[in-house]
Amino acid sequence: MALIKWRDSFSVGVEKFDKEHLKLVELINDMYIIVRDKGDVTALSACIERLIEYTRFHFSSEEAAMEEANYPGLEEHKKLHAGLEEQAVGFFLRVKSEGEAVRTEFYHFLREWLVNHMVEEDKKYSEYLKPS
Repeated sequence: MALIKWRDSFSVGVEKFDKEHLKLVELINDMYIIVRDKGDVTALSACIERLIEYTRFHFSSEEAAMEEANYPGLEEHKKLHAGLEEQAVGFFLRVKSEGEAVRTEFYHFLREWLVNHMVEEDKKYSEYLKPS
């Protein structure tokens, strides 16, 4: 398990969303540090709440831009976002009830999902949202 390091390959070519993605990476890395240092569940829960709140903001921002650009994959992308949010909230509830047993699993899930989503799914909208 390691911190996520931003790579150029993560960029979607839209500065606003690259900055938001970088913020998500930072929040996931904050969570990693708490897990690595065996921080208490209260600190982890607060970190996860910030991550979920920012993720909701980011998804809303992305979806609004996709709608404005008439991105043809918007509905499918919204489903992916809704699925992540549902899974993240589920993990959050599990962390609150099961504590340490779930922390590493949740971190791995977030790391894989974020990187794969940015590199595979978000790149699909970049040609529609790049400034001309």
